[in-house]
Amino acid sequence: MEKISMLKIKEVFRLKYESKLSARKISRALNISHTVVNRYIKRFEDLSLSYEVLMLLSDKEIVSKLFDMESKPSKYPIPDWSKIHQELRSKIVTLELLHEEYRNDYPEGHYGYTWFCNTYKAYAKKLSPSMRQIHKAGEKVFIDFSGVRQAIADPLTGEIQYAEIFVAVLGASGYPFVIAVPSQKKADFIYAHNAMFKAFDGVPELLVPDNLKSAVTRVDRYEPDLNPDYVKLAEHYSTAIMPARGYKPQDKSLVENGVKLMQRWLLARLRHTTFYSIAQLNNKINELMPLYRNKKMKRLGVSRQELFDTIDKPALKPLPANDYEYKELKLLKVSIDYHIQLDYVLYSVPYQLIHKKVEVWFSTKMVSIYFEGKEVATHPRLYRRGAYSTQKAHMSSAHQKYLEWSPGRIMNWGLTIGKHTSKLLQTIMERKPHPEMGYRSCLGVMRIFEKHKEKGVSEEQLDEIASYALRYQKFRLKQIKELLKSPPQEQEDAMAVALLETHENVRGSSYYE
Repeated sequence: MEKISMLKIKEVFRLKYESKLSARKISRALNISHTVVNRYIKRFEDLSLSYEVLMLLSDKEIVSKLFDMESKPSKYPIPDWSKIHQELRSKIVTLELLHEEYRNDYPEGHYGYTWFCNTYKAYAKKLSPSMRQIHKAGEKVFIDFSGVRQAIADPLTGEIQYAEIFVAVLGASGYPFVIAVPSQKKADFIYAHNAMFKAFDGVPELLVPDNLKSAVTRVDRYEPDLNPDYVKLAEHYSTAIMPARGYKPQDKSLVENGVKLMQRWLLARLRHTTFYSIAQLNNKINELMPLYRNKKMKRLGVSRQELFDTIDKPALKPLPANDYEYKELKLLKVSIDYHIQLDYVLYSVPYQLIHKKVEVWFSTKMVSIYFEGKEVATHPRLYRRGAYSTQKAHMSSAHQKYLEWSPGRIMNWGLTIGKHTSKLLQTIMERKPHPEMGYRSCLGVMRIFEKHKEKGVSEEQLDEIASYALRYQKFRLKQIKELLKSPPQEQEDAMAVALLETHENVRGSSYYE
């Protein structure tokens, strides 16, 4: 076989195994025969060595391997560095232990610990940044959104909206999870996490998000402020959050490489496909992802699926019995009727909390109310405007001495305006399952009546409005406010004029023209 310089020999292997060029392209690039190129590649493949291991050898050792197949490859056996690299991902494995096992495998002759460590470091430097990092099994999952969004067309209007692509990569195995969601908002961010944990069938020790607004409310290198909803999710899954440091590229390389791979491998394959729903897009993603996970990684000789099954999955913590349910937080004040109002729906709390501020955590199904860190009430979530959820244990009828108002006091106040006002307030309370549930509306009526008295409206006029409200069953505060803007007598006069103008016996002004 024609011998060429060692520089060209190494370049042949680099162009073949790193640049993925064909033998003919290599021959043109190096100005040598493509037959010679093929022979060198064939000799190398017969050695059953990885490209990474070959590049760690000295020039003399490479020549010996290629041109003297029967000679010893080196003074002592060389470890399988790709296997060593994978072993180090275990939480309990060290280089010292691996060297000890190597010595036990070759008691008749082996390299020392210093050579072992230095040669492994040289091998690791040749790996890509994401492969080079040693992440312990089941320890971290790196999280980010892809910068490239996917178009979703409305099947009826053709309007285009864009789905966000959520990407998560387990540190030890590089095993990816991908899902499309409508936005980067908290609800969609939490939904993606629930789906991710289900796909992993377990929970890692740490969540490492890339300073997303849904995860981090204030970015700080040492003490970032985390989103309370995200903290609740972490508590539910018994994991912790460790945002990637803003100026530490090594914190992000794995997920950034994962995002790039998803863009180049997955999203590039979808660029000519039209999707009409996010569900349709996710079905296609789920169809393609196994192909990516089962691809052999050239540098390590194994797939991400194999690494996940052997390294990460056994180390993940078990899933809780239920998914985390996304909840939002609001601080609300308890009204005189011992209810809080959330999206025009009333929920009761213990009467002792009247006028207190409470934390209200609500999901699509439940409303949980906390005071000073303790849960004081739980209700099913209601959506009908004006609906209410009242628990008997919260009612204060047997404890009137603690209340500022009572039905009798409210009705007595009404008598200061007139008998119709008192009757109106009584009727508002009677229309509720419990009188105190009408306090809020009654106090509203009392407040606006007082304001109109200050503006010069007489008590007789206000009582007349109350009489009109009773007559036409206008018991809502909004309806009574409308009556105050347009007094009932004016409305009745306007109605009478309108009836007269349209009566068949009225000639009208045009009759005399």
